[in-house]
Amino acid sequence: MAHSQATQQAKVAPPAVDSDGLPTGERLTLAEMSRIMDVASTLRKERALVEQQLNIDEIKAKLRERLLEAAKVSGDPITEAEVDAAVEQYYDRLHEFRDPPASFSKFLAHCWVLRKALTAAVVAVAGAAALIWGLLVAGVLPGEARNRHLTEQMQADLDRQLIESEHVAEAIERISIEPAATDEAKRLAAIAAAARQEGDGKKVAAVTKELRALQAELERQYALMIVNAPGEQSATERLWTDDDGTRTSGYFVFVDAVDDKGQAVSVPIRNRENDRMENVSRWGEQVPKKVFDRLARDKQKDGVLDERMFGAKPRGTREFKVELQGDDDQPIERRGQITSWN
Repeated sequence: MAHSQATQQAKVAPPAVDSDGLPTGERLTLAEMSRIMDVASTLRKERALVEQQLNIDEIKAKLRERLLEAAKVSGDPITEAEVDAAVEQYYDRLHEFRDPPASFSKFLAHCWVLRKALTAAVVAVAGAAALIWGLLVAGVLPGEARNRHLTEQMQADLDRQLIESEHVAEAIERISIEPAATDEAKRLAAIAAAARQEGDGKKVAAVTKELRALQAELERQYALMIVNAPGEQSATERLWTDDDGTRTSGYFVFVDAVDDKGQAVSVPIRNRENDRMENVSRWGEQVPKKVFDRLARDKQKDGVLDERMFGAKPRGTREFKVELQGDDDQPIERRGQITSWN
């Protein structure tokens, strides 16, 4: 029991204290105490300076007194108002900023302050210069590269148009069974080649367009069938007055242009009454009066026209072949056409 109490007293015994009042082991060295004192002294001086700067009115009053005393000693007849004005002017200019004179060091200082903006500007200028140089090299902007690029592009377009015209001319020669159409294709191909040598792209394009039109005309094939639908008129007598005032009479049969599947085909037809070209699939073909009367008698018998084939335009030729015969058992000569009759 006595041993237990002794143990508890040992556990709660207070720590040993040195002569300076600090616990054993926590005594400050002389150097540490000197540093603490230096910090305390510095803080005291700074506090005194702050208090002095904040109490500006007291400072001005002391300065005013000293100036007045100095003026009395020197015999300077200065008034208190002048001293007050001088003191106020002094403190007003005390913290006035004045731009230092120009120098290289000042320039470097400004550059350092503006370093981010200057760096961004330099990067932007360098990027713009690189972009412009790239566009010049690529031929986008005016310059030698662009001129070379445009010349090469123009030459390539001319070559492409010439090749196209040659292909169309070859296609015409393959399908043409009309010597005149073949000769026309060769003539146009030669014109296109000459225009290519001269660098005349517009002429090459115009000739190619003519070749395409000739090809389309040769590939078109259709038959002209006299209209024989129930309730529809197959022929008419047409009277009109020409530009000279001459009244003319003509007999016309109405025809439909159809392909081998019976589908309507649009054909360019010149109306002899107004001399205009129109694309139509039904129009009137002029026939002699004897043929007109024969067809009229044929339809009047039973209301059905037996003689319906007027002619055909075969593939590979521009010529339309009339098959409707006259009284001499020969195909009639093709005459004028009309596109309106109402």
